[in-house]
Amino acid sequence: MGTERILVSLIHYPLYVLGPGRRVGLWTQGCTIHCKGCMSIHTWEFDESKAVDIDELAQMLSDFNCNKLTISGGEPFDQASSLLSLLRKVRGKFSDILVYTGYKFETLLEKYPEHFEYIDAIVDSPFIEGMESEYVYKGSDNQRLFVLNKDLQEEYDEWMNRQKDGYLQIKVKDNALFIIGIPYQKDLERIRKSVEQQFSKLASEQIKGFEPSRGEEDE
Repeated sequence: MGTERILVSLIHYPLYVLGPGRRVGLWTQGCTIHCKGCMSIHTWEFDESKAVDIDELAQMLSDFNCNKLTISGGEPFDQASSLLSLLRKVRGKFSDILVYTGYKFETLLEKYPEHFEYIDAIVDSPFIEGMESEYVYKGSDNQRLFVLNKDLQEEYDEWMNRQKDGYLQIKVKDNALFIIGIPYQKDLERIRKSVEQQFSKLASEQIKGFEPSRGEEDE
């Protein structure tokens, strides 16, 4: 039997824009949902060259010495078995695990109940272009936040009620630029043009991800 692996698009630390507090960010590679207007289409392909050993990944995430983790994608539940293995391995290191998914919470809870033994909060539902949201945690208004760990309810309540303030994180890695965070949909083109101007040495096709995207620790 081979070593279990998971496809990974990006790892970023410190992450401040996808969940309350200072966090580690992990974005999986591969998505079958393909939301119209998605700004992370670079994470759609199930690219086997991005496979990472789960034991090594768990150690890598733990080495940041941070107790908060956000997992996004791509679509994490499109690698459900590998996701569960990873959650089991990192649960002891992280007291706050937030997962972003394009699937409905109720569907996942019925299909993958064991995963939710290790998840503290989840933002669900597909991104819908044209359905704007004022709130910092979601890209479209249909998306929902479920807090499963009630010890974290107050912290998540404060975060989920924040309105978008335009704050995004930027990471340059392997000659590609990642924009991390969730802006207003109406601002996407303006942000893209601004970034292209500021980082003119990077081709526009290398500017990736306004949502779940990955990077390493800031220099």
